[in-house]
Amino acid sequence: MGGLIDMLSKIIVLISLLLFVSCEKYTQPSAENLQGEYVIDLITFQKIDNNVTSEDSTYQPGTVYVNPDEIYPMDTIKLGYTNWRFDYNVISMAPVLDGFGRKIWTKEYYIDMTSSSGWEDGYIEFMCEGTKRIFRLVDRQPESMTLRSSGQWPFGNLGSKNEITLQLSRVGP
Repeated sequence: MGGLIDMLSKIIVLISLLLFVSCEKYTQPSAENLQGEYVIDLITFQKIDNNVTSEDSTYQPGTVYVNPDEIYPMDTIKLGYTNWRFDYNVISMAPVLDGFGRKIWTKEYYIDMTSSSGWEDGYIEFMCEGTKRIFRLVDRQPESMTLRSSGQWPFGNLGSKNEITLQLSRVGP
């Protein structure tokens, strides 16, 4: 009987050891790493004329930001649903699901990322359908980031500059 209890205790120790060793430890990605899939949670739109903000709108999750002066895929953003993915030197947009539930990214653009300095986090630049887009990294956290556009002048150099700030939260690797 003593041998059976001794063998059972060894089996229990072995199973416990396997369970503890096989567990995967979650580590948060570093703030320096932008790679991953993000959902756009919040947009702040500002119309600036002669350095004075003449219009300021905030779009919350569940609302839709529509910019008639913008081109697809950046013209309509559903807050809380629109996803972007950053991979090394590519930004991916406009995902669709295939028959197996996997995302296929229909729009992918090569990005240039300037290095950060002591007082700002750097810039992300990419060509979107023939138009250069520049976003400044306002804030980087392990699970989120804030991007601010360099602005858009819908009427050339005349009139106000339209500027948007995007708050993105990481939703996947």
